Amino acid sequence: MTTGAGINTAEAEEWVAFLGNAIGGLHRAALKLREQKADFETKRDWFRKGGIPRENSVSQALKQLFDLIRAEQQVSGSGVQVVDLRHIRIECELPRPFDPGISDEAKPTDLSIVLMKDNELDFRIEAKTVLNDVGLKSEYLGPRGLQRFDDNSNPYTIQPFGGMVAYVVDADANAWNAKIGSAIAVKLGSTRSGTRTIRGTAHHISRHHVRYRIDAKSVNRDVEVVHFALEIDAKPPKR
Repeated sequence: MTTGAGINTAEAEEWVAFLGNAIGGLHRAALKLREQKADFETKRDWFRKGGIPRENSVSQALKQLFDLIRAEQQVSGSGVQVVDLRHIRIECELPRPFDPGISDEAKPTDLSIVLMKDNELDFRIEAKTVLNDVGLKSEYLGPRGLQRFDDNSNPYTIQPFGGMVAYVVDADANAWNAKIGSAIAVKLGSTRSGTRTIRGTAHHISRHHVRYRIDAKSVNRDVEVVHFALEIDAKPPKR
């Protein structure tokens, strides 16, 4: 039996368990970032114009805090009943699988969360700071956002699952998750949008399809993108 992600049920269950830890780890890191925001706000490249944290800076901070949470779990074994990060690696700005560039011309993925095992699961996430409905449509859903998962010339991921995270600074994450879900449904329609339950939470998803070549053979991959929002603080606060 196959799922909407084009893989069998057992593989999908393994992926969903992994996604629960990966997304849960990012939520924990985001909470810790808000608690320790004063430390990060002193960084010279933390803010962009208007007191909004820079997208790449937020991603780097989340990586550092994700690593810290994982290290604490590895030492103490505590807190793993809900979110287990002990066997997960997170990186920023990793090359895409078939990126034709290697330096200035490269288009890396924003975040990569990998389950470290023989058959690695690699969850590639595109991050976008979302400030208003205009930015949601033009950036988050646009060519520099969600449409990257439809790029056959340079696939964002060749895994069955990918991710889109919105860094939101005004309303809370639940309000933005609802807006994002509605916008996806309008843009992609019912056949390419829906929900998937991960750890008891219904996440909006979008469905994509990419074609690429390996060893002169054409390969087709269905990709299901999981959408979620993380609350980040501006200065002065906008929430």
